[in-house]
Amino acid sequence: MDNSGNSEMPEDDARFRPRVLVVDDDPECLAEYVETVSALGYACQGLGEAAEALRLIAADPGIGIVVTDVQMPGMDGLTLLEELSARFMAEQPLVTLVITGQASLENAVQAMRSSALDFLSKPVGVADISAALRRASMRWHHLAGQARLRSLARLAREQGAAGARTAAAPLPAPGSPALLQAEVRSIMRARRKRMEFLDPELFSDPAWDILLDLTSAALDGKPVPASSACAASHAPLSTALRHVRQLVDAGLVRRWQDPFDKRRTLLELEPAAFEAMKAYLLSRGNQQKVA
Repeated sequence: MDNSGNSEMPEDDARFRPRVLVVDDDPECLAEYVETVSALGYACQGLGEAAEALRLIAADPGIGIVVTDVQMPGMDGLTLLEELSARFMAEQPLVTLVITGQASLENAVQAMRSSALDFLSKPVGVADISAALRRASMRWHHLAGQARLRSLARLAREQGAAGARTAAAPLPAPGSPALLQAEVRSIMRARRKRMEFLDPELFSDPAWDILLDLTSAALDGKPVPASSACAASHAPLSTALRHVRQLVDAGLVRRWQDPFDKRRTLLELEPAAFEAMKAYLLSRGNQQKVA
């Protein structure tokens, strides 16, 4: 493998990187790729069979990036991509990369149809792998944020089916508003602190930041101007507004025009979403013994 490019990466970044699985039937190539990916700061393991990779991914949702060769006996890499797309990607954050010594337009098109993020031709340099993994990591964090949002939306719907939309039932002690407010503000402070040390774009999750801001306001019993919620997302205004629309469409957020100032739009959590967020904060408090 071409060793051009810088393999030195900040150690702190590795804590937030998805785990990588490399699949290649050639033992020498497999060992070389695993060594390279590990040297770039990613937790990585290798397997020689696509079928074995499917079994591992089904058992271990912590795998976030799959790097696969195309030409393999039994199940080839393109079939592996199709299986991953059909079986996992709808619910599990998963990003795939293809490395092959027999690149063709047909294979590239088929790989992209199966949601492969990159199609790399051998020989592949360290710089190429590093750039591909960085793009894959950013994509994985975006998908993980969407998955968390879907999970929260499902919880909100379940709360709504139980009657949370008509009457917000108080959480049992110790889930007082003051303790929940302390928990949500602690999360927000931690996220802001992380931005001081790590590239915020790499771990951007605007929808989650908006939900946290609206939860804090809901615990205080007040709505939030849309401009304020967008600012809390630390994303460009157009991006933040798009996430606000997604939250409204998901039934998590209510949006209306300020009756006292027609230029302002106000936001607040829907009752079921508020109950879901309180349940989430309470579970964190119980796990971490937050006073």
